[in-house]
Amino acid sequence: MKALIASDIHANLEALEAAIADADAAGGFDQIWSLGDLVGYGPNPREVIDALREREHRAVVGNHDLAAVGLIGLEWFNPIAAEANAWTSTVLDDARKEFIRAQPRVLELDEYEFTLAHGSLRDPVWEYVTTSSAVRACLTRCQTYRCLVGHTHVPIICRMDGLEEDIAVIPPRPNETVRLRQDRLLINPGSVGQPRDGDPRASYAIYDSAAETLTPRRAEYDVEKTQRKIASLGLPPFLAERLALGR
Repeated sequence: MKALIASDIHANLEALEAAIADADAAGGFDQIWSLGDLVGYGPNPREVIDALREREHRAVVGNHDLAAVGLIGLEWFNPIAAEANAWTSTVLDDARKEFIRAQPRVLELDEYEFTLAHGSLRDPVWEYVTTSSAVRACLTRCQTYRCLVGHTHVPIICRMDGLEEDIAVIPPRPNETVRLRQDRLLINPGSVGQPRDGDPRASYAIYDSAAETLTPRRAEYDVEKTQRKIASLGLPPFLAERLALGR
């Protein structure tokens, strides 16, 4: 089984389609594992939800998803994010909103030794895992060997020593395969639709259960097309500008 691991697509259809095409060209995949924030910020929330629904998938919910369906108040977001989430709520029909509401905040895939969450296992909705202590707190709560998170929009792989609980960072390099073995790992695939590590290409990863490997990947997409859509909808210009910068 091969899984395309995607997080923070943020209604960016061009980026998602590029990631899918890139994964297909690299040997294909059987499932999409989504780590939340399908919507928010971007111009195509309906189409992104439909693209996931029509494929075999496993998914958890993110904070922007919850805001778009009224399960989190917009006051918890900065004004630009709140405006985008308010618009998203107006364009999603009941069926798509129910699809989001049905997604869990934490999902264990015991057969593959992965636990999925958007933020962390300590706080699946809001916590950004950006420090060694946050990685440690997440992995010590994890009932599987590996934890997949998103939310930061920055790809990272961290390994925890089982005895000392020391945290080692493995820099994820595109197309460089990592053998997983029985290590305690926290993996963030980065963001498909709004990368924030200085690289505007869609960031995702491929997990191969037969080989027990993870391969980070980047896919170029038509950033200008997405920017034009954002502008045509009257969404905040910053949401378009940042895509070209990967910030």
